[in-house]
Amino acid sequence: MLVRVSLGSLAVLGLVDVRLDAVPKTLYVLEYSVEGCLGNCVFCTQSRASKTDKRFLSRVVWPAIDLDEVVLALGKCCNCFARVCIQTVLKQGFFREALSIASRVLETCSLQVSLATTPVGRRLLWEAWKAGVDSLGVGLDAASPRVFAKVGKPYTFDLYMRFIEWGVAVFGRGNVYVHLIAGLGESLDELLTVMEKVYSMGARVALFNYTYTPGLPLRLPGIDVLSYRVLQIARLLLEEGYDPRHYIDFSKKPPKVKEQLPIDPRRALLTSGCPGCNRPFYNEGPLGPIYNYPSEELLSKDKSWVDQLRSIGVNVG
Repeated sequence: MLVRVSLGSLAVLGLVDVRLDAVPKTLYVLEYSVEGCLGNCVFCTQSRASKTDKRFLSRVVWPAIDLDEVVLALGKCCNCFARVCIQTVLKQGFFREALSIASRVLETCSLQVSLATTPVGRRLLWEAWKAGVDSLGVGLDAASPRVFAKVGKPYTFDLYMRFIEWGVAVFGRGNVYVHLIAGLGESLDELLTVMEKVYSMGARVALFNYTYTPGLPLRLPGIDVLSYRVLQIARLLLEEGYDPRHYIDFSKKPPKVKEQLPIDPRRALLTSGCPGCNRPFYNEGPLGPIYNYPSEELLSKDKSWVDQLRSIGVNVG
């Protein structure tokens, strides 16, 4: 069976020789399809609407490789990763294939397993849980029904919200991670509102910034790094049980932090997602500006975030 594996993951497995500016802590596997995904999302390189080389997902190269070769290499370094993330594309039989990949990996190493998917039935979610999947990723991506329709997402916004509820019922509170992309044309209030809704449902947010790749059918607005920093802080406040609207003045452009934060703002800048997910340079190049820091080491090395946080009213010290 052919799959795609991120270049960084292949490097950790010893299957390619490339320099790593940050080491992925998760083995990232993407289902293979010659045509890519049957979805028409205008921001996604795997979409059938995209003319981008299907080796790419966002700005990362994912070479096609036989799963047997991956499993063989993984068996020699089970301690190389704490988790495997299996990402699906819309094609016939995609969910069964994803469970088959999970089974092969778990037969080889005792890893935690994340499954990122579009909505499926509750029965299939139970099958995934029984197969050893412990975290569910939901690619909602768009912050509102308006943006959802604009960017060509499959199904409906309401169905995704019901799917999040089903996921929480199956995997438990805190084990469903809703992917949201900042910069698709939403307002900051739309993004904050959907983040609040996600956390009220017992799920969590994995925050991404939009990256344009040549070959995509539409160039979307994107988001400036200061606004993104505000969203990262808002996400961590929600994660810790605080109300972001109490601490951040969203009427200003960009919004300003108006109260002393009850969290360490440095933590907000680290990549958000399933435990162990750091997806190095998935949405930005190593030269920056870095939106999502994949490690504490890089956060300590690159100090550009200090002035950014001060610009939005954060007392960095």
